[in-house]
Amino acid sequence: MLPVFALGQTMKFSGGPEDTLWMLSGNVFECRFEQPIPGYGTAVFRQRAGEDVTFMLETRRNLMSTTPARVSIAPPPWQPSTRSEPLGLVPMQKASPVLALDFGRSNQFMHALREGRMPTVSHETYYDSGRFIQVQVSAVEFEKAFQDYILCSSQLLDVNFDQVERSKVLFKSGQEALAQDDLDNLDRIIYYIKNDPRITAVYLDGHTDNVGRRYDNRQISKRRVEAVERYFLVKGIAPEIITTRFHGSRYPVANNATAKGRAENRRVTVRLEMDKDMPLPDDLVFKLPEDASVLPSINRPVSGR
Repeated sequence: MLPVFALGQTMKFSGGPEDTLWMLSGNVFECRFEQPIPGYGTAVFRQRAGEDVTFMLETRRNLMSTTPARVSIAPPPWQPSTRSEPLGLVPMQKASPVLALDFGRSNQFMHALREGRMPTVSHETYYDSGRFIQVQVSAVEFEKAFQDYILCSSQLLDVNFDQVERSKVLFKSGQEALAQDDLDNLDRIIYYIKNDPRITAVYLDGHTDNVGRRYDNRQISKRRVEAVERYFLVKGIAPEIITTRFHGSRYPVANNATAKGRAENRRVTVRLEMDKDMPLPDDLVFKLPEDASVLPSINRPVSGR
């Protein structure tokens, strides 16, 4: 049963009409749309390239218990008699961000703000189960800030680094040519490499199952990895960042005694390496129209068909 908060036992944190501030920052990899919560921390809507929006609470000192917290949507101040809309429970973390909502409820929070309602997180303190914390996101000035956020999210890439950092191309027995599905997958990786100057290396490793002679398998793995390398080169990836290796059947990832296992072992793996300390070029950083004449430049993918 969800707790009922007594007014005298609840410590409330929220911005008001005079101190609510919406801040927006981003680049082609992510947008952060946030509101400082006076005395508590920051409410953040974060959208990564290739993903939906996530709502998070960030704070330097978490006073809430790490048991699941209640999330809800409170009515606007001018409708105090309207009941709150409960959205269930969400896990809490000790370290910041202390809360991260799923995509569905994150969008419900954003929708509620457009209606003037207030997303709310309520929970008991970690030091006293009879005392409670309530954090509310203010809807003041949200609509104009939301339009700027939409502009930022429209320039995000189609994928993010985590989605393409490690990939693999699978082959049928004896197959060396790339199938159309493989080309489509490689196109996503190539698209990302072309749009992220921090990618410093691409490692291609060829593997086979254990059927056949060891020497033959090594040569097959070599030809498979070279097929992937040629496609990268034809698509304009610089040869100096590509490293190819071929291993034959030496490094299985599944049991070669089964057909399913052998299918998983016939593969070329693709791994990207990133220099995370490299500063982003200015043309990949989001700027509002009054600060820049164009949005960040993105190389859109070209189909392998």
